[in-house]
Amino acid sequence: MQTIRLSNNEYDFEAYSKSRRQLIEAKLSEYLAASHPDNLWQSMRYSVLSGGKKLRALLCLASAECIIGLDKDIEAFLLLSCAIEMVHAMSLIHDDLPALDNDDYRRGKPTNHKVYGEATALLAGDALLMLAIETIIEKTPSRIERQILLNIIGRFSQAIGATGMIGGQILDLSFTGKLEDIRNNKDKTTDSEAKTIEAIHKGKTGALIKFSVWSGALLAGANEQQLQLLEQFADKLGFAFQIADDLLDSTGNLATLGKTPGKDEAANKVTWVTVFGEKTAREKLQKLEKEGLAILNNDQLANNQIAPLSELLKYAIYRTN
Repeated sequence: MQTIRLSNNEYDFEAYSKSRRQLIEAKLSEYLAASHPDNLWQSMRYSVLSGGKKLRALLCLASAECIIGLDKDIEAFLLLSCAIEMVHAMSLIHDDLPALDNDDYRRGKPTNHKVYGEATALLAGDALLMLAIETIIEKTPSRIERQILLNIIGRFSQAIGATGMIGGQILDLSFTGKLEDIRNNKDKTTDSEAKTIEAIHKGKTGALIKFSVWSGALLAGANEQQLQLLEQFADKLGFAFQIADDLLDSTGNLATLGKTPGKDEAANKVTWVTVFGEKTAREKLQKLEKEGLAILNNDQLANNQIAPLSELLKYAIYRTN
């Protein structure tokens, strides 16, 4: 198993992330080996293995390595990171469908339903969700306590379902088209708007990110204080990731983003950027970065290998696509 070690207080995040992505993609390719029906598995592979940041999978590994160290075998944690990536791919397939965001491009390529049709894309997303659960149940080593496994599956379901990602997506849909109403409301309260946007992002984006960080640490044997701190960190990172995503939608282009830009404003969507503006959004990102790094430097975590997590926070904020 390939490992990355810290040397003389120097840390090569590029080398770390590249090596981890290679491990994740190799294992995903193994789990998604061709089977029948062919068109279904081709559709599943198309979205899972078509590039992407693998941020959630990386967060799962980095959180585990924060607890067990960078020089340890991470094979046992790869299956969990792969299951998370399958669910993320499912969410992108469904999000791009005409019934939701109706997007033609994802990661610089035609979206799944443009290649395989809406029906197959919908079913491929469903199949990926089930494969993710199956992977955790079937592939988790027997040495892992069954109660820990049940806790992970339970939290995974919550992160995906009505109290997590899907609930956040519904909340997002309910406010889509209401941007002008908010802008024109003379009696609006900034705190109320901020809480609404944060609730949308906490579910739609933050829930799976939070699960990624929490589950990796739990599987690695983190204590309760460490788990609480890492969940707080994940809240900051998840919110920051979505604000950065909204900024890129406002300022990017198809060539750099790999998806259609300007859709939030065109759809009259309520986001931190469309409501508060780019300047306030960038100020919020700076605040979230400072708070996230402060959590990692808590005494309960500071002596651990926090470099991957701190760099992933910065990457989430300063990325260009």
